[in-house]
Amino acid sequence: AFLALAAWAGAHGPPPALPAATQIKLFKTNRILIENLVDHGIALANAGDPLQRAEECRKTARTLANAVQQAAADQNPDRVAELTNLMGEVVREGLAPNLAEATAIIRPGDPREGQLVKLRETATSDIDEVSAAVTPSGKLGDARKVQDALTALTALKGKLEK
Repeated sequence: AFLALAAWAGAHGPPPALPAATQIKLFKTNRILIENLVDHGIALANAGDPLQRAEECRKTARTLANAVQQAAADQNPDRVAELTNLMGEVVREGLAPNLAEATAIIRPGDPREGQLVKLRETATSDIDEVSAAVTPSGKLGDARKVQDALTALTALKGKLEK
């Protein structure tokens, strides 16, 4: 059975390569996004405390939010779903835990308290902006994966609140 399955898989070969024009368009679309994400990753690695790390995670999420908004304007449901899921991962795995850690060490009256409050508000606003941009319309409204990704992202707002 294994040999038959291996022979069948081998007979299909690799998928055809994308045309050069499509590859160039994809590269141009992703180049700036990738550059920004790398820059945010470097800044995150250099952040010295949970509040700074949370801020860098929020900047990363904001960069992804901008890309989601552009993909929504282009009515590209696959890209919207993928980028929304990535933004959700940044919020869930980076922003929320660092906000929780910063909250544990920043007490009332601490000079950084205002920055922490503002960071929470801005992060929540970023999620709201993505939700507004991805309001079901056209191809986006018909794409279940877009709605699932948006629902998961919106559910993370509670983790950002104190």
